[in-house]
Amino acid sequence: MKNPMFLPLVACVFLVSNALAVDWDNFKGEDYEEPAGASFQLLANTQDNIYGAAFGDGTWLKNTPVFGDFALSLFSNGIEDSFYSGISMTIRLMPHWRFAPFAGGGGSYNYSFSQSSEDDGTTSDIKEFKDQGESYWGYHAEAGIRVHTPQGRMLFELMARNVWTSLEGDRR
Repeated sequence: MKNPMFLPLVACVFLVSNALAVDWDNFKGEDYEEPAGASFQLLANTQDNIYGAAFGDGTWLKNTPVFGDFALSLFSNGIEDSFYSGISMTIRLMPHWRFAPFAGGGGSYNYSFSQSSEDDGTTSDIKEFKDQGESYWGYHAEAGIRVHTPQGRMLFELMARNVWTSLEGDRR
């Protein structure tokens, strides 16, 4: 199979099929959504010197393990010596358990505050990449575990995320 996203897409459609059977004339999104609340994330990649924070808001589709999160982030990228602001959306398959494993993916747009270009007129800056410091689109896959405290008001997540970008030299 040429498209690796085909099977996860089919699985998501199958899992939410009961939520998709909707009377569109009387549709109210709130009837199918369950608020998950706000979130705060610390972002760290010590190998590439990438650090930042993200602020999000999550929503569950009622009676399903489908979770969506919209987030705004600020982070620095040590490889590119640039600072970014991002907006992202992530969709996960995650049960409503106290110890909940999850897998998901999503996308983002990351705006560069440095807006470097190939011909910026300086010779002192050594640029490792042609498009270093430029804004870019990102696509990610993630997996991890979410742990709720016994009171259910606070949670912690430990996850790994792999990101592909629209920039050249994607593996940076």
